[in-house]
Amino acid sequence: MTLEIINTRKQKLTDEDIRAVAEIEEHPEVSKWDIPAFGGNVDKAFVAFKKSIENLETGNELLVAQLDGRVVGFAGIHRLEGEIGEMSHVGEIGIAVHPDFQRRGIGAELLKSCMGLAKARRFERLEADTLSHNSAMRRLLEKTGFKFEGIRTKRVKIDGKYYDEACYAILI
Repeated sequence: MTLEIINTRKQKLTDEDIRAVAEIEEHPEVSKWDIPAFGGNVDKAFVAFKKSIENLETGNELLVAQLDGRVVGFAGIHRLEGEIGEMSHVGEIGIAVHPDFQRRGIGAELLKSCMGLAKARRFERLEADTLSHNSAMRRLLEKTGFKFEGIRTKRVKIDGKYYDEACYAILI
């Protein structure tokens, strides 16, 4: 099996690929570990990802993992405060891997690729926030050099229930 990490600035994705990214983002198993962006609505997620990919702002990046041509995960970097400002050196990252393909090193490869791309794009600091009970993501971040910075108590409210958020960062 061949894993390929695609930079969407350099290689165009098909609508089918973009829909696969949206399905991963809104997958019920993924939503257990991350903040659901579109409340499970794959169509809304598809439109948002398509627009984002077609109009990538200079500070944002999207990488897609394909295993033998099938989209199995993605990672994004969002530059804080755009290209100018006191926080323009900081990027927030997010990673999602389809549940059927987790624990195979795909998330680690996406994260490493994000870090290389961030360095090339002159980010100086990357931040990653995850629900505090997402032990797999926390282990991945720590394994790749991210440092735990703290917990934001009751940061996220999903279906009336509060969740803590763990904050990580790395200087690159």
